[in-house]
Amino acid sequence: MPTGRSARAGVVALALLLAGCAAGVAVTPSTTPSTTASAVARPPVADDLTGGTPVQLGSAGHWVISAGRAFTTPEDGTVVALDLASGRTLWQAAFTMGKAWDARPQLGLSTNQSTVIAVRTVDTDAGARINLLLLDAATGTVVAERLMADPGRKWSVDLPPTVLAADADTLVLADDPESGRQTGVVRMSDGRLMWRVDEQAVAASAGTVVTRRGGRARGDGKQRWQAAAPLGPLLAQTSEVIVAGMASSAVWLDPALGLEIARIDDLGEAEPPCAATSGVLICLNAGIAGYALANGTQLWASSVPAQSIAIVNDWVYLWRRDGRGDVLDARTGHVLIADAVLPSIRYANGTGILVSDKNGDRWVLLAR
Repeated sequence: MPTGRSARAGVVALALLLAGCAAGVAVTPSTTPSTTASAVARPPVADDLTGGTPVQLGSAGHWVISAGRAFTTPEDGTVVALDLASGRTLWQAAFTMGKAWDARPQLGLSTNQSTVIAVRTVDTDAGARINLLLLDAATGTVVAERLMADPGRKWSVDLPPTVLAADADTLVLADDPESGRQTGVVRMSDGRLMWRVDEQAVAASAGTVVTRRGGRARGDGKQRWQAAAPLGPLLAQTSEVIVAGMASSAVWLDPALGLEIARIDDLGEAEPPCAATSGVLICLNAGIAGYALANGTQLWASSVPAQSIAIVNDWVYLWRRDGRGDVLDARTGHVLIADAVLPSIRYANGTGILVSDKNGDRWVLLAR
């Protein structure tokens, strides 16, 4: 039975942090309002995020979080929904088709968060296939299970592909098999592969799939526009714009037309170099700067560098040295907390933070 490559690397967990004291960051004046995220709650630092619910979610692609639940794939290859407040298992579902390869399924959520999509690679009498399992996110009820229909054998079957996007009509898959990168769109109604290209996926919008080479119509794969230079990883996305890396730059693009809206150059070497709130993109270069996510307008800047970055609500966490750093208001660049021991953040949303430490991952609710 094929074994495939090692699973993709997980989301980079930031290092554990130590205590000390230093000066805050100097920020140029901003034209945005001076309201801060601390009006809702104080940004938590490491000492505020003790306890929480222990969760073992694994590497990136094998879990998603929504509405107080974590959906994950244990080593047995099933799909499990966990209540993040208690750690209790809410439901568990299993694949039934084919013989699974020795790789955990990849998971994704539909655009409206109502459906969990699980994808695995299996052996069948007809050869290697992609097995799709669609589950109701609230109950775990099987909406559909299918073997991807690929009569022309266009898809190069290897490890389970990443779920890039899904809506009621189509499922966008992205993969990096040993033979090369590929992107494809599957029809949700019957699991049929509608089109596929040997290009690395970057992002998907309602009507367009963007690869490193440009934009393609989501429905039929026809080229809509070509990138001026190969696009790098996705840095941020809204319904109207995507921001992608391009060499050492970040480029704002209209996904449907490929028109360049804005560009910033000389990104730093941090991974990732940028992080986004709902309205602001913050990037690291020689210093730090905040940009309007909608159009790339610079909102504020600081000359003090940082080693890495993470976002919690409208707070920017900046690690500067020895696991210590500052917390800024993403909208203004104002320093809210200076030189503190920061938590090791894997993921955060408006309700909680997935914190990583030597004992594993914990889900800690944000205080209100």
